[in-house]
Amino acid sequence: MDNLGLNYNDFQEKILKDLSKYKLYEKLNEDCDKCEHCTYCKNVESSLKKHGKDLYKLCCTFAKNLITLTNILKNEIVEDDHCKHFNFWIHYEIRKRLKSNEIRENHIDYILTRLLQVHYKIQTSSKPNICDINYNHKTDLNLWEKFKDLYDYTLNFEGIKSKIDNDNTLCPIYLKYLTYIESTYENLKNECCKNSEKCPNKFNLKDWCTKNDNLQKLSCEKSMPISEDTFQGKRDNHLETSQKDDRSHSVSPSSLEPRNDINEDGITNNTDYYAKLGVSLSFLGILSTFFYLYNFTTFGNMIRSKVLQQKINFNLDQDEQNLMEHNLNKDNEIIYTDGYNITYQSS
Repeated sequence: MDNLGLNYNDFQEKILKDLSKYKLYEKLNEDCDKCEHCTYCKNVESSLKKHGKDLYKLCCTFAKNLITLTNILKNEIVEDDHCKHFNFWIHYEIRKRLKSNEIRENHIDYILTRLLQVHYKIQTSSKPNICDINYNHKTDLNLWEKFKDLYDYTLNFEGIKSKIDNDNTLCPIYLKYLTYIESTYENLKNECCKNSEKCPNKFNLKDWCTKNDNLQKLSCEKSMPISEDTFQGKRDNHLETSQKDDRSHSVSPSSLEPRNDINEDGITNNTDYYAKLGVSLSFLGILSTFFYLYNFTTFGNMIRSKVLQQKINFNLDQDEQNLMEHNLNKDNEIIYTDGYNITYQSS
């Protein structure tokens, strides 16, 4: 299936399908097998069954819709559009059977002429005011389908608008389909407003042909822009979710304590740690440099010689001090001994 087919299916299933006017096709498709209206198809029953297994059943439904069309459509669409709706329905049903290979393309005109016979029989009976069958053997079913798509879009426009107003996510589907509708509108206008024999000959195309742009369009945004606040909020939520997931995998007592080293973005603040580390590394660098100079350069020898000389000088000074103290003590002993000679005299 091509992109157009996929988009048509999306548009039909998600937008058109539940709209009241579009659901009229379901009412037209209600079975009439073995109902009273099948009597109008008896004369063509055998020939229709020979070209498609359910064509006789379709003929019965065709007869029922012709006779009861006003009652089926009167509450939904204006009377002027009844016959147009009916013609789109019957051509689309035959088109569906062609797509599913239930019938052959070269049998289409034969099948349509059998249905014309049934139409004539009903028309000449006591059933008045039935719709005409817009039959033109030069109008192929592809053109009928394009007309139907344009008709369905126009008929259901208000319903389409209401649905998209309530659900903006449908905008991309609508905008893609609108591109197809715009192209179809222009092609049909160029083709059928010039009295082409390929177009249905009983459609009133006056409005399409006299107005430059008779196609209603919705303006809706394909996607909503994401603001910076929205993006930041999603980012914060993502980070918060990631942190929760990480904590849920491994929970220790320390992980349950309040964290004061986490900023608003959830990123650990290691400023103090790196400052301390830098000071330590700098100190180690200075110490290792001094160690190298002291042990392996002349600078170290000079330092060692000066330290040793100071030590020697210190030891010499200490010895002199001790010697001086010793001499002083010795002199004192002599002085004190000489000064205390006591003479005892008898009386």
